[in-house]
Amino acid sequence: MRRVAPVLLALAMAGCGLRGPRLALPPGATVESLLAGLEARRAAVRSMRARVQIRAGLAQVWAREAVVVERPRAVRVDVLSPLGLALALGTDGDRLWVFPPQEGLRYEGPATPENLARFFGTAVTSEDLVDVMLGLPPRRVPAATPRSERLRGGMLRVVVPFADGEQLLDFGGPPAHVRRAEELRRGSLVMRIDFDDYRDGFPWRVDLHGADGVAASVRYIQVERNVALDPAVFQPPPAPRVLPLEAIEVRR
Repeated sequence: MRRVAPVLLALAMAGCGLRGPRLALPPGATVESLLAGLEARRAAVRSMRARVQIRAGLAQVWAREAVVVERPRAVRVDVLSPLGLALALGTDGDRLWVFPPQEGLRYEGPATPENLARFFGTAVTSEDLVDVMLGLPPRRVPAATPRSERLRGGMLRVVVPFADGEQLLDFGGPPAHVRRAEELRRGSLVMRIDFDDYRDGFPWRVDLHGADGVAASVRYIQVERNVALDPAVFQPPPAPRVLPLEAIEVRR
């Protein structure tokens, strides 16, 4: 079995409080306006190219990474070392591939939530992964009318019931931004994301926690939004050998 260190996300959450002061929302903020604001952000940003620092896994070592994202389902992450590319992985929404260039081979398989969980810490869809990388909680279609709960410090929690769980979105301001997203399925917390350091409507600091204890911290260094991306970026690099994803043992 070959071993590949985890490269990015434990896409969400359990433990650890919000950083910094909890600021009250501006007057007039409602469930409808807050959710509409999230949808407006989703519609406004379709792609991103970014430089980031990631701290993930048990070693908790910061790594430099280059990320490109495009709606609805495409992601590529390049893990960089002083000598160049150390590891690349990506998905176009259908196929997930992992490419360690020093090994002269490529691993690939279907981009199922189970396969994504092996590298990003929790079972998510490609669409969810794109949302998180673009600084947003995963989109959930309400199965009932969302409700609100007042929190300390003037923050507001919006509870979005969906098909098999609930999404808890904690908003603070000013201006109004989502500061935390939690997801419960069958009554158990399965993911949490803390968003911080908002600049121009984008959180440059994202802390991720999984129900099994896997965690990652993402610090954006440079962000370019709505860039034109060649679809070939998300396709796997050529390699003389291709093995199934099951051949990889992921260290955590």
